[in-house]
Amino acid sequence: MPPMHIDVSEATEYYKTPRGAHAHGTNLWLFSSLAPTVGFDAYHLADKLLTQPLLLIVGNKPGEFGAYRDAHTVFDLAASKDKELLIIPDVSHYDLYDKPEAVGPALEALIPFFSKHL
Repeated sequence: MPPMHIDVSEATEYYKTPRGAHAHGTNLWLFSSLAPTVGFDAYHLADKLLTQPLLLIVGNKPGEFGAYRDAHTVFDLAASKDKELLIIPDVSHYDLYDKPEAVGPALEALIPFFSKHL
């Protein structure tokens, strides 16, 4: 059997266990929802509309769902003059949901960012 990709295994571990499951959540999706998802362009007009201060936080463990790549793309496209990309070492996308070794460094960056800009 081929190895499971990091995002698939970690999403399963998060959403299908008490760590992230919700009592009323089905954790299912319809195949018909795939087309709008694939067709969604999160970067459209980022070079024109994303002008506010920007802090992107991502773990350095890239997965196949693209969070690591997407953070770099948004950072490069954003028209923001005040922008930062924080890459947390040895952390994956799903670690950033609730694991202290990921959330701690993220909060160390977010708290002063929000204090300055909100």
